[in-house]
Amino acid sequence: MMMRRFFLKRFKQFLLVTLIPTLLLSAVFLGFQFRSSIRNMTTESANTLIRVDDNITNVVGSSVYQYELLTYNPRLALSLKKFFQHDDFTYSDVVLLNSLRVLLGSVAQAHDYISSIYLYLDGFDDFFSTTKGFQSIAGFSDQDWFPVYQQMDNQKRFWITNRTFKEYSYIPPTQYITVFQRMSNISGVIVLNIDISDFTRTLNNSTSINQEYLYILNEDMQILSSNDSGAQKSQLFQNYLIQHAVQNGTLSNLSNTWISMNGHRYYLEVRNNYDYGISYCALTPASLIISQQYFTLFILLSIFLCYCMIMLFLSYRITKRNFQKISDIIQVFDNAEKGTLPEWHTPLVADEYDVILDNVIQVFLKSTYLQRELTEKQYQQQLAEKTALQLQINPHFLFNTLQTLDFQALKITGHPGTMNRTIQNLSDILKYSLQDPSTMVTLQDELIYLKKYIEIQKQRYGNQFIIYFEIQEDLPGFSIPRLLLQPLVENSISHGIAALNRTGYIKVRIYQHKELIHFAVIDNGIGLGKDEIQHLYELINSEKSKNIGLTNVNRRLILQYGSKYALHIQSKKGLCTRISFSLPLKS
Repeated sequence: MMMRRFFLKRFKQFLLVTLIPTLLLSAVFLGFQFRSSIRNMTTESANTLIRVDDNITNVVGSSVYQYELLTYNPRLALSLKKFFQHDDFTYSDVVLLNSLRVLLGSVAQAHDYISSIYLYLDGFDDFFSTTKGFQSIAGFSDQDWFPVYQQMDNQKRFWITNRTFKEYSYIPPTQYITVFQRMSNISGVIVLNIDISDFTRTLNNSTSINQEYLYILNEDMQILSSNDSGAQKSQLFQNYLIQHAVQNGTLSNLSNTWISMNGHRYYLEVRNNYDYGISYCALTPASLIISQQYFTLFILLSIFLCYCMIMLFLSYRITKRNFQKISDIIQVFDNAEKGTLPEWHTPLVADEYDVILDNVIQVFLKSTYLQRELTEKQYQQQLAEKTALQLQINPHFLFNTLQTLDFQALKITGHPGTMNRTIQNLSDILKYSLQDPSTMVTLQDELIYLKKYIEIQKQRYGNQFIIYFEIQEDLPGFSIPRLLLQPLVENSISHGIAALNRTGYIKVRIYQHKELIHFAVIDNGIGLGKDEIQHLYELINSEKSKNIGLTNVNRRLILQYGSKYALHIQSKKGLCTRISFSLPLKS
């Protein structure tokens, strides 16, 4: 009950202290996010209109290129007139007109929404079409463009309008945006027919904002194309533009403004192309910007709920920790009264009272621990002295036993033999190993006693293994700790060669490289896999390891020279094993 009361009190404190700053930061972030959304929207709308303008300019520019080709190439114009007049024409005329056909056709093929391109010279009854070739105006299915051209003001060089054309009676009519471009030095016109349905798909691909409406208008405020499928919205927008143009005389003042249509707010971006008399409008609903903030609101609400859960968790955790700490302290003193000294783990420090209390407990436990450790060390020292005295007896017993066996073998055989040499070698090795471990020996001495050990193993294994040495000539006088090589050779014989059904080879290699003396024992025994090598590393580095030879060598190397001079094991399963170590030249 007391813990619950403290928990609720702490939770209220945490929540009230941080609630107001959290709400203020959320409001600031939401406002910043809203302004950022508006900036991004205006930037994206402007970029969309730039892309649409570039697209239109690219198409019209291609037509202008064809126009310039006709204007500045009299030979091509002359050949074209011959075709329209049905005069005799030469091979070069055919080549030029084929080039014109390819150039005009390439423009239509480069843009899916260009349905066809017409080329007409004033005063003739025929015209050229990229889809049908040379056609008679009177007999061609599409004749609406010609009256529009005839009614054009002669001062206008460029004109865009909407047309509806039905090529066949069994298909619905197709709506087109038709672009007229007069030629300068030749009386005629180039006509581009743009399929509105295909161009609408291009508009949809141009915008990166969902629900953004794009409109293309001519200079008469007529909507040429739009990605708005709702005719009512398009009509409302066109009426608004016509009304604004009547009042202000231009669309320039409408750019980057908010407008109201039918009770809804929209952001309007306008871009004018004065060269072609075209205006581009992007209309973005304000509801779209507001809907984009729903996710931000959801995130902020989720963060606030998570924050409340974290405060709830921390309040419970801190309260529980404090009560648990009080319980642990009471238990420590209870156990101390009973003579039991538990291990004290210092908890997280929350305030200065924790520091004082923990120091008091630590001083109490440390003083008690020191007293018990002193008693334990005295006991261990007495035990070590007894063990040392016992170990002094064992070597004398072994030497006497080996000497007795040597005499008995000599008595049986009547002359020194293999058994006598084996016993003598064993006695020498035992004497060598029991000398003061802190003294160093020369490499030459180490190799002498290693060869005695090998001679003993030869009596056991016979010709099952062959060993040879590769020693750098100037190294026999180098000082090393005793019995470093014998355990490595023993490991190669016992674990590498003994399991083979053939003769194995062992090489002892010792050489100097830079400031290090390298020692390696290499055998072509059964080898080790990666997992076995890892397991062997764990054994030789474990204090409980039963692998006495390698573990002993590894520990002595680390104690005397450092961990970077420990044993290094390399092996390949079924091929070979290499155990090596290095000693500093100046040790």
